[in-house]
Amino acid sequence: MGGGSAVTLLDVVILAVIQGLCEVLPLGASGHLALLPQLAGTADERAAVAAAAHAGIIVALMLYFWRDMAAMAVGLWKLVKGRIDPGAHLFLQLLIGSLPALLLGWAFARMGGGFGGMGTAAAAMAVFGLFLLVADRLGMTVRRMEHMSYFGAFAIGVLQAASLIPGVSRTGITITAVRLMGYERVAAVRFSLLLAIPAFAGHALFSVWKLSRESELLFSSDLAVAAAAAGLMALIGVAAMMAWVRRADFAPFAVWRLLLGGGMLAWLAWGG
Repeated sequence: MGGGSAVTLLDVVILAVIQGLCEVLPLGASGHLALLPQLAGTADERAAVAAAAHAGIIVALMLYFWRDMAAMAVGLWKLVKGRIDPGAHLFLQLLIGSLPALLLGWAFARMGGGFGGMGTAAAAMAVFGLFLLVADRLGMTVRRMEHMSYFGAFAIGVLQAASLIPGVSRTGITITAVRLMGYERVAAVRFSLLLAIPAFAGHALFSVWKLSRESELLFSSDLAVAAAAAGLMALIGVAAMMAWVRRADFAPFAVWRLLLGGGMLAWLAWGG
């Protein structure tokens, strides 16, 4: 990182590993990181590591979903020629679904807003973990990706903006919404993580732009390590989750959120 910084390589790796796993799993990276307020030095250092981690996660998701990426590339070419195939349809869904969260996130960041600290993150982790559990139990499993409408993609994009609150989890809230709409678990994960690519790209680009205005950007080996570690963990995480939801439900993720969030609320209530 920057010269003279107190941040250690271990701090960077821990932050990147947490971000890589929790961003692709419905756990919430911001919520988990809020429980470690002293990790990775200053706010600028954390933002730089987060941007590098998001870059690594984007590469991991593009590699895992390479068939969808290729289909969208071909579909975009056909769309330019006035034809819409399934790849173009998916591209338009992701574009429509990305706009609300990107615009709301940009506006909120420009206002310099924040949603509290550890208490907010713990409460959101527990509450939205419960929502995930209920949605997964109540949601039917009758729709697949090809049934997604543009309005549905837009509605999911609006709900995605709730992930600005630490602990909500971008992946968690979008999976919750897609499951409530009656989509299969695999389809819910697939659409959620494809929708994550532009969201993470927007967040990373905004972070780099903001950091470049406040200080000189330093691209160090630490940031390369952060990108590699986050990307590797994201690839492992998404592969494991896709294998899991083909035969089971989201209950383990919801229970983890309830236990961790509830435990942190109890600890704070008792003067922790």
